[in-house]
Amino acid sequence: MEKLTATQLKDVFGLSEEAWLRLEDGIIEPLDGEAFADGPKRWSGYAFARWLASAHPELAGAGPLLLRPAPLVESRYLGGEYRDADDGTDIRAEYFAGRWETREGVIAIVFPCDGMPDTRSLLDVHTDTAGLVVVEHFYGFDGPELQAVDRERPELVYHPRWSELAAHLGGPVPWWPRELRRRAHLTAWTPGDAPVPVDMATYPSWEPLYELARQEPEGSPLRRACFTIGHRIRTSAAERVSWEMENLRSWSTGPGDSMVHPAVPNVFDPGPGELATDAVVGTGLAELCGRTDDLAVECLEHVSAWSSEDLPYGGTFHVTRTDVTRAAAEWINRLRVVPPTALHRVWDESYDTVETFVDPVTGSPVVAVKGKFASRRLNEITYIGRAPKRLPEGAVLKEVILDDPVWVRTDDGVLYPAPVMDAPGLSWGYDGSGPHTLAQCVGRLLDDGGAHAVTYVNGGKDEPGLGECFRIKHKRGTRLSRRDLVRARGGG
Repeated sequence: MEKLTATQLKDVFGLSEEAWLRLEDGIIEPLDGEAFADGPKRWSGYAFARWLASAHPELAGAGPLLLRPAPLVESRYLGGEYRDADDGTDIRAEYFAGRWETREGVIAIVFPCDGMPDTRSLLDVHTDTAGLVVVEHFYGFDGPELQAVDRERPELVYHPRWSELAAHLGGPVPWWPRELRRRAHLTAWTPGDAPVPVDMATYPSWEPLYELARQEPEGSPLRRACFTIGHRIRTSAAERVSWEMENLRSWSTGPGDSMVHPAVPNVFDPGPGELATDAVVGTGLAELCGRTDDLAVECLEHVSAWSSEDLPYGGTFHVTRTDVTRAAAEWINRLRVVPPTALHRVWDESYDTVETFVDPVTGSPVVAVKGKFASRRLNEITYIGRAPKRLPEGAVLKEVILDDPVWVRTDDGVLYPAPVMDAPGLSWGYDGSGPHTLAQCVGRLLDDGGAHAVTYVNGGKDEPGLGECFRIKHKRGTRLSRRDLVRARGGG
C-alpha cells in the first residue's frame, strides 16, 4: 500500500467507477509526480485510506479496519497466551498474543519471542479474531513497525500507526522490548499494572553461563569467566533496552501516549559479582573449551556468539584432503586423534563429523567432516581447524607460505597457521583488505614473532612494501623467505 495507482486504489478499496468519480474532485494529492513522470500517478495507500475514512464516512468500511475512525470505547483486555514454536500449529515461531475486545471484534496483538510468525497464517490459529497485529523488530515512522491483517480481507497486509491501534483498543498499547518478553510476565500482565523489573532474555544468553558458574568452586577461573561473560551480556542488553525505551519516550514522531511500557530491565544481577580480568577469563574459557558435557557445549556456543575475543584460538580455516599444498599436508599428517571436546562439538551440529583431532603444536581442536561443500563429492573429507592468535613468545619468522590458510614457519622449522582472528582475514592477489591485513600481520611477525594477530583496532595500511608484494597474484603454495619479506618491506 505504499505507492498505488488509481486502478490499484479502486481494487484495494473496492471502489466502483461511479464512486471513484464522486471522489476525484476532493481527492488528496498524489505522491511527488517527478518520480513517475513517465507513468501513472501514484498515491500512498495509507494516506488515501485515512482521507477516505475522514472525508467520506459512508465509505470508511472500504478501508482496513485499524485505519478507520475509531469509536469511543473503554479498553477491555481479554488476557493473552504464550505459544511455543512446537505447539502443533504451522506457526514455527514462539510468541505472545494479547487480545482486546473492540467494537469491530477481537483484535490480537502478537509479540514475537523467537522467530517471526507470518501475519496471515496467524488468522488460522486465532480463529476468533477480527484482526491481528504483529509487532515487528524494526522501526517505522512512529516506533516499532506494526503489521496488520483483517479477517475480512486476509490478502491485504497493512501498517497502522500506534495511535490508530490505541484508538481502537480504547487505551495505550503495551510494548515490551524483545529482551523483556518473559512468559511469566507477559501472561500475568493486565492494563494499568505498574512497570515491573524483568530479567533480561538475551541471545546470546547469560543464563547457562550463570548455571555452569554456580556449579564450579568459588574463585575458580572457569566460574569467574562464566560470571564475567554472562554479566557483560546481561549488562549490555539492559543498557540497550533502557536506551531504546527512553528514545521512544522522547521521539518527536514516536508513539507518545499511545504506548505504555509494562516492564523495565531488572538491574539486580543474580550473580555473586565474581568478575575477572581478561587474563583470568581467557584461562577459564580455555578450560571450558576442553570440557565434554552438554552444558559446556551450550555455554561455549553462547560465548562464541557473544565474542571470540577471549577464546584461546583465533579464526576458523579449512583444508580439503583432495586439494592440498605440501604445507597443508604436513599439517594434516601431524594431527592426533582425540575424543571430542566442547569446542569440537560446537562444530558437530553443523557437519557430518568423521573424526576429531588436536593439532599438537597449537593445541587447537580440529574436526574432519564429510561433504562440507555442496558443489563437491559427498564423501570428500575436509579438516576444520582454528588458527592461533599468536605464535610462542620468542618465535622468529622464517618464511610465509601463500595458501588457504596462509602458513608461517619459524626458524626452528615448526609450521603454524598464520595468526588470525575471525576477522579481518588474510589473503593475497588483489588490492583489498585481505592483502593489507596480511601485510600488517607479516610486518608485526618480522618485528616480533610472538605478536598478536591483527584486529580491526590495530589494522591499517602502514606496510606499503609488503602490501604491494601481497597484491601480486602469486601462485598458490609460493614460499616467501624472511629475506624476501624484508626486501619487499623496504620496497625492493
